[in-house]
Amino acid sequence: MMIPASFQRGSDERGSALVVTFWLLAIMGMVVIGALQFAVIDTRTVTAQRGLMEARRLAEQALAIGSHPEIQRGDSLLRRDGESGDYEARITLDEGRVNPNALVLGKQSQVLNRLFLLWGMESGQAVSLTGAMMDWIDPDDLVSLNGAEAKAYAGLGRSGLPLNRPFQSYDEIRMVAGMDALELLRPDWRDFFTLWTAGKIDLNEASPEVMAAATGARLPGALRVWQNLAGRDGKRFTDDDVRFGSVPEALQRLGIYTPPPPHLAIDGNTRRVEAVGSVGKFQSKLVLVLKEKEAIWRGESVAPPETSE
Repeated sequence: MMIPASFQRGSDERGSALVVTFWLLAIMGMVVIGALQFAVIDTRTVTAQRGLMEARRLAEQALAIGSHPEIQRGDSLLRRDGESGDYEARITLDEGRVNPNALVLGKQSQVLNRLFLLWGMESGQAVSLTGAMMDWIDPDDLVSLNGAEAKAYAGLGRSGLPLNRPFQSYDEIRMVAGMDALELLRPDWRDFFTLWTAGKIDLNEASPEVMAAATGARLPGALRVWQNLAGRDGKRFTDDDVRFGSVPEALQRLGIYTPPPPHLAIDGNTRRVEAVGSVGKFQSKLVLVLKEKEAIWRGESVAPPETSE
């Protein structure tokens, strides 16, 4: 039996229409799924932005409190735990950190070398990095022991360096030849450096690593002494900390009986306030350095959480 041509054409047209319909439904489905995914991503982005903004607001509040001249360590106003977010401010003195400018210009660069060794750098790397820092700061083109002057930087494809003047920012320190190796070992090296003090290292404020590097003491001994300074509450940088009365006393506690070198002190006065605001998993950190109640440097560190969940 023969099928009429008109019937066959109608079947073909209905089949084609069905294929087109399925194709359009598939395209619409992909568009809808894409729009939903975009909406989810956009919602997460907005949530992250709001969380970070609120965390930063809390950090600003803590920073304002901590920088007030009447506020001292241990004050209850320095910490708040709330349903809408938390903040905490810590008050230290910047003299507890090493100032590479002052150490190099004061011919005390061995402190830097000791610190790099304590952080796990090999001896040759530590000497080279110390020399490169010296060459960056001094005004001449003479290469220090295993240091780095213009020729070495040109070989790295970085012309115009070193600047042959004291460091003015942490970013400049990062540009020194050999700093990439240190950053692999200690990504937090900035927490041990300052550019805002006269250069003397306050042993009442120094971390165990800085204390050991500044004095030549062994790290385990410096750690024990540092812990003994914590006072009754067992926490450093609170109002019940025990303090050295003099540099010779501090050295004796560390087992060192040589005359005190000129780069040590026990009475720093450069106030450092580190304020952290937290809202859930969002956090913001602000830092303010003050000299005689005047702000001389401000920094910020914001670490947004992953939003891929």
